[in-house]
Amino acid sequence: MINPHPAHRRLLLTAGLGSLLIILGACSTAASSSESASQAASQSAAASSAVSESAAESTPAGPTVTITGFTSFGVSEITVPSGEQLTVVNDSSSNHTFTEGENGEKAADARVNEEIAAGSSATVDFPEPGDYHVTCLFHSAMNMVVHVE
Repeated sequence: MINPHPAHRRLLLTAGLGSLLIILGACSTAASSSESASQAASQSAAASSAVSESAAESTPAGPTVTITGFTSFGVSEITVPSGEQLTVVNDSSSNHTFTEGENGEKAADARVNEEIAAGSSATVDFPEPGDYHVTCLFHSAMNMVVHVE
């Protein structure tokens, strides 16, 4: 066997160590990604279970609006009998507001303004009969009219 020049030995040793580090890094990243994915799946399942249990425990009675996205309240208008509360359910992954106003702007004399966290709900009272234009302050495309009779 021929003994390589010292500079070649260093080059071979460096290349070998570099390859070993790359392989070890890839194994570590794969293990870490697998653990992270497993933890995320567990947390997601727990959160879904909590939301499902919460929804099952408090089924809204009376008029209800259910938010599922970022562009509408699910309906463009709804009629609520005077004196009855409207339940607003947020089934989306983002917080929303249910605010008297239009196109993401709160009305100067807004009588209704509720922030509703993702996965929760709120009951809204309308003080008197009339038509209430409602918007989401976070998502200006979300608009509807509530008719209170």
